Amino acid sequence: MASRLVDLSSVTDEKTGSDSVGIARDQIRGSSLFLVGNVLSIAITFLPHLALVRYLTPEAFGHMAYALSLVAIGKTYALGFNEAMSRFVPIYHTKREDSKVLGSIVVVFATTLLISSLLIVIFAVASGPILALLTKGREPAGLLLILMFMVPLETTDLLIMNLFACFARAREIFWGRFIISPVLRAIVITVVVFRHSDLPFLAYGYLLAELITVVVFSVLIVCELRRQKLMLKLSCVRLPIREIFSFSVPLMASNLIGTIGSSIPVLLLGYFHPMSTVAYYRVVLPAAALCGMIHGNFMPLYLPSASRLFAKGNMIGINHLFWETSLWMSVLAFPIFLTTACFARPLTIFLYGARYAPSAPILAMLSLAYFIHVIFAFNGVTLKVLGKIRLIVTLNIVTPSIIVLFNLLLIPHYGAIGAAVATTTGLIMQDLLRQLVLWREGCGVSFFEKRYASFFVVLGSSALGLYLIQLFMPNNVYIAFSLAFAVSAFVLWLVKKHLKIADTFPEILRLPLVGRLFA
Repeated sequence: MASRLVDLSSVTDEKTGSDSVGIARDQIRGSSLFLVGNVLSIAITFLPHLALVRYLTPEAFGHMAYALSLVAIGKTYALGFNEAMSRFVPIYHTKREDSKVLGSIVVVFATTLLISSLLIVIFAVASGPILALLTKGREPAGLLLILMFMVPLETTDLLIMNLFACFARAREIFWGRFIISPVLRAIVITVVVFRHSDLPFLAYGYLLAELITVVVFSVLIVCELRRQKLMLKLSCVRLPIREIFSFSVPLMASNLIGTIGSSIPVLLLGYFHPMSTVAYYRVVLPAAALCGMIHGNFMPLYLPSASRLFAKGNMIGINHLFWETSLWMSVLAFPIFLTTACFARPLTIFLYGARYAPSAPILAMLSLAYFIHVIFAFNGVTLKVLGKIRLIVTLNIVTPSIIVLFNLLLIPHYGAIGAAVATTTGLIMQDLLRQLVLWREGCGVSFFEKRYASFFVVLGSSALGLYLIQLFMPNNVYIAFSLAFAVSAFVLWLVKKHLKIADTFPEILRLPLVGRLFA
């Protein structure tokens, strides 16, 4: 089987064009740097986060998780403008329309900061009634008011990092997103735990950490604009307001609905159940979403890369970029999926303590949903690159509505387990529906690449086999880690020809043992 698997043909340079192959290779290499950074970020924040979870009671952790979920909804509006900048800045830069590049940046930053200020004013005036409606007064208003100032800070940070991606500045993104910000948050959590401080102190610490990051990288992005000689165009800036808003506003509305759909489990759990139930669901969400860390690292460079191919009319190249990226993300996410899904119970108890043991099935179900999302992660983004805004708006309304409906049916009676079942079902349906639309629209991206069928069969059969094996094994997290690593390494060896590891990372050939394994 291995020989048949590795001999399957891949997309050739002649078919996709050497330009698109090079873009895909550069995108994967740069995104791999982000992955390394994210691993370092997790390593930096891992122990402090676990200390915080064990330090706080489930009730207190539920309060913090609920407030952060509302903050996430509050900054949703920026996603549409962020995506507009990712699309238009590379296109204008490729066409050498420098005055429009700078104009796009001005429009996006000015609009998002204005909306952020309005949101803070609204919550300052009406936080009491809003929380009385959402949580029957169980969530403290003071905590939310402090954290609402995270909205403009995190929004600015997101835009700055995305602007670095538009100019292919992976190093700055590496340091900003994966080193400096996590280190500052880890320091805050450590101080809170050792000083036995309360939730408001923790919230103020998060604000300070984010403020420092924004100030430092605001200076760096100005230096980058000078290096690109864009600051020389200040006197002749052209504000593409119509293009930005026609792209962003529909996405802003649909992204809001989409974020509400993803946050609705926390909101409904806070309404129908105690905050401790929110904690049981929310505590394992970061572990389940670790697979999302993979495609999150590929996103900053995928969108500009696909936009450049679109500007050149290379639709075959976009299909190549989509599936090459999907393969790499699937392999990188696979060991995380095996650990969090097949060994959910020992991992949950090991990380969060026996009091969170009921969260184990929640972790397993959500991990499955996030892993499937990794495979089809960029179907929605690709539709945006292709300008299919109306379709994206429709999908971003329909699919979250399905998720909300499932949660409304299950959460009142089944609590956190019902939220996990509803969310998992809804997310899988969302990914399949988006992929179907992308394929049916004739955009050049296939629904499923048949030449990679054996690749995904290997992944699925390996996961199923490991799950069956663990049913007869003791709940030992060290055995779980060892088995997950061994299976993942074997799968990687089987599919190495699909990934073209030596072509993407020629440096690996210089390593004595690893070079021979993956050459």
